[in-house]
Amino acid sequence: MNEQIRTILAEDGTKTSKIRKLLLLGLTHREIADLVTRGNRGFVWNVYKRMRDEGLIVSAGT
Repeated sequence: MNEQIRTILAEDGTKTSKIRKLLLLGLTHREIADLVTRGNRGFVWNVYKRMRDEGLIVSAGT
Protein backbone atom coordinates (compact mmCIF):
# COMPACT_ATOMS: atom_id res chain seq x y z
CA MET A 1 0.00 0.00 0.00
CA ASN A 2 1.23 3.46 -0.90
CA GLU A 3 2.65 5.57 1.97
CA GLN A 4 0.35 8.46 1.04
CA ILE A 5 -2.68 6.19 1.41
CA ARG A 6 -1.45 4.90 4.77
CA THR A 7 -1.01 8.46 6.01
CA ILE A 8 -4.57 9.37 5.01
CA LEU A 9 -5.99 6.26 6.69
CA ALA A 10 -4.05 6.99 9.90
CA GLU A 11 -5.40 10.56 10.20
CA ASP A 12 -7.87 11.50 12.93
CA GLY A 13 -10.30 12.91 10.35
CA THR A 14 -13.77 11.69 9.52
CA LYS A 15 -14.51 8.86 7.12
CA THR A 16 -15.85 11.43 4.69
CA SER A 17 -12.64 13.47 4.72
CA LYS A 18 -10.56 10.34 4.18
CA ILE A 19 -12.79 9.22 1.30
CA ARG A 20 -12.55 12.66 -0.34
CA LYS A 21 -8.75 12.57 -0.21
CA LEU A 22 -8.60 9.00 -1.54
CA LEU A 23 -10.96 9.85 -4.40
CA LEU A 24 -8.71 12.76 -5.36
CA LEU A 25 -5.77 10.33 -5.40
CA GLY A 26 -7.63 8.27 -8.00
CA LEU A 27 -8.58 5.17 -6.02
CA THR A 28 -11.69 3.30 -7.18
CA HIS A 29 -14.93 3.21 -5.21
CA ARG A 30 -14.34 -0.45 -4.38
CA GLU A 31 -10.78 0.13 -3.15
CA ILE A 32 -11.90 2.99 -0.93
CA ALA A 33 -14.89 1.05 0.38
CA ASP A 34 -12.66 -1.86 1.34
CA LEU A 35 -10.15 0.43 3.07
CA VAL A 36 -12.47 2.84 4.89
CA THR A 37 -16.05 1.54 5.17
CA ARG A 38 -15.71 -2.25 5.36
CA GLY A 39 -17.00 -2.59 1.82
CA ASN A 40 -19.88 -0.08 1.99
CA ARG A 41 -19.67 1.28 -1.55
CA GLY A 42 -22.90 3.25 -1.11
CA PHE A 43 -21.25 5.53 1.43
CA VAL A 44 -18.32 6.11 -0.92
CA TRP A 45 -20.72 6.77 -3.80
CA ASN A 46 -22.54 9.45 -1.78
CA VAL A 47 -19.26 11.24 -1.06
CA TYR A 48 -18.24 10.93 -4.72
CA LYS A 49 -21.60 12.30 -5.89
CA ARG A 50 -21.34 15.32 -3.60
CA MET A 51 -17.80 16.03 -4.81
CA ARG A 52 -18.95 15.69 -8.42
CA ASP A 53 -21.86 18.06 -7.80
CA GLU A 54 -19.43 20.56 -6.22
CA GLY A 55 -17.24 20.36 -9.33
CA LEU A 56 -14.28 18.80 -7.52
CA ILE A 57 -14.40 15.65 -9.67
CA VAL A 58 -15.29 15.33 -13.34
CA SER A 59 -17.45 12.28 -13.96
CA ALA A 60 -16.06 9.66 -16.32
CA GLY A 61 -19.14 9.89 -18.55
CA THR A 62 -18.51 13.48 -19.61
